Amino acid sequence: MTKNLANAHGNVWPEYMNGVAQQNYLKAEQGILEAAAQGYSHWYIDGSLPGERPAEWTTSRIEALQETMGRLNVKPVYHGNFKAPLGSDVPELGGAALDYIKREVDLSASLGGAPVIVHGGGIVEPRLVIEARRTGLAMLIDNLGELVEYARQRNVEIWLENLSNYTRFHPFYYICVTEDEYVEVLDNVPGLKFFFDVSHAHVNDGNPVAVFERLHQHVVGMSFSDNKGDRDSHFPLGRGSLDYPGLVEAIMKHEWRGLIGFETRGSTLSESLAHLKAIGSRLAGKVD
Repeated sequence: MTKNLANAHGNVWPEYMNGVAQQNYLKAEQGILEAAAQGYSHWYIDGSLPGERPAEWTTSRIEALQETMGRLNVKPVYHGNFKAPLGSDVPELGGAALDYIKREVDLSASLGGAPVIVHGGGIVEPRLVIEARRTGLAMLIDNLGELVEYARQRNVEIWLENLSNYTRFHPFYYICVTEDEYVEVLDNVPGLKFFFDVSHAHVNDGNPVAVFERLHQHVVGMSFSDNKGDRDSHFPLGRGSLDYPGLVEAIMKHEWRGLIGFETRGSTLSESLAHLKAIGSRLAGKVD
């Protein structure tokens, strides 16, 4: 039913993965070494961490990392600073966030054209919640339109990652957290790609499988971890309540392929792949 891809470490990837990325919240130089040791093809540079933001990179550091990337054959994904409010109800803040993320794009261009993962941002203590969230979503769409073109000219792709739909944790509200909001943004920003965080989509009784079914043609990659539906817990696969069998079945039905990022704290790439392989084997048995 499926064929598998194996890397030099003996890890077998399901055919729907054209790469596997590690997110482990480390300094870039340490992260690439750990990713290579486990057999990942990619690793995240986390732009929200001190030391990883655009102003904190020097030419010599970039050149040294380029050498390491070539030697280890591991590629970067720049996970942009999720604190930057691209979708804000304050125009000046949204504009500043756009300028900031353009600097992330410039850095990514210098790292071989690494894709930049961006987020909707958020708003804090709005007096009129519905109106403020609509304003924030409109600003996100406008900013992403400009950002995608800016990045295109530098051979960098912009990947939008959805945030968790927290409804009980106030006074803040994330922007772009529901299925209809994903659709509105993607329909209005040509060239934008969707990096679907299935764990985020599972928070607050979300349905990641339904989202994938609706938007799989926009999805360039996915972030895998597990939770119990209450918060983004980053559990290893199978430790929460996310319907991974249903998701894998939908992936195979649509013959989707893309990058899978693992944000599974406390588990290895081999363990994550083994869990997904077992799901695939069970599904193959159902078909046979």
